[in-house]
Amino acid sequence: MKKNKKNNEYRNSKGAMADTILNSLPATLAVALLCFLMGAFFILPQQDNKPIPREEAVAYEGAFESYRTGKNYCTIYFTDGSTYEVYPHTEGSDFRKAMKSLDKGTKLYLMVNPNNGYVVEIKTDTRELMNFETSQTELDAYDNGYIGIGIFVIFCGVFLILYGIIQAIHRRKETDRLKKRDKRRVLGVDDTGLRRANMGIKCKILLEKTVGDYSICYRRVKSTNELIVNGVVYDEMTAVVEFEHDLSATVDGHELHAGYDVDSHSYITFDGKRVAEKLRLI
Repeated sequence: MKKNKKNNEYRNSKGAMADTILNSLPATLAVALLCFLMGAFFILPQQDNKPIPREEAVAYEGAFESYRTGKNYCTIYFTDGSTYEVYPHTEGSDFRKAMKSLDKGTKLYLMVNPNNGYVVEIKTDTRELMNFETSQTELDAYDNGYIGIGIFVIFCGVFLILYGIIQAIHRRKETDRLKKRDKRRVLGVDDTGLRRANMGIKCKILLEKTVGDYSICYRRVKSTNELIVNGVVYDEMTAVVEFEHDLSATVDGHELHAGYDVDSHSYITFDGKRVAEKLRLI
């Protein structure tokens, strides 16, 4: 029971954090900047791993001492104290067996990429253990995954910036819409409907509820959200992308509201009481 409670608290905290990011322009822009930095972190280091021509490689030859490997390293040790790194994520099992079976003192001839310090070719006097072209192709192919991740993260940053800008524009328009709506209303007087609703038109019913004698419909027609009471459109909001908004009407002295809240719920309220709601994912 306690574990479930902790899990719910954790999910709620994550949801609250997501709401803060998506509903605060400074927070959205800050996360977008973080995405750009993370994307650069994934992409830029991979430039050093691009294949180079043989004439740019640095040659080394020495007597083999040992070959040691770990989770994130593969190191060749030489009797003169020199060490050289093999890119760990492209080290094959056959190569490792060949290196482990080398006798101490075996003469090795290396070619090293000076941009990243990794060995790209290894030869003995009698055979080739690592091919110059193949090793670089494998390294470059592996790094394409990191580049792909970096591009995706940067794309997320661009999306957040666009999202934040569009949301800010929407909020300004919504504020202006509410001011104009409230300006034409008279306190204590019922609203005059905007028009009769065309109930045969193609639309998406977001939520509907009947309360007493009042049939309430909250729907979307193309890019316009409408609040309909007993077949009459009382309030509307037009936006290509939907953000938080509230449509309202005063009918026979009753206060009716319908809209989309910050928690991604469509809702209908009647005299201050929420009588219907539905989580909307799209």
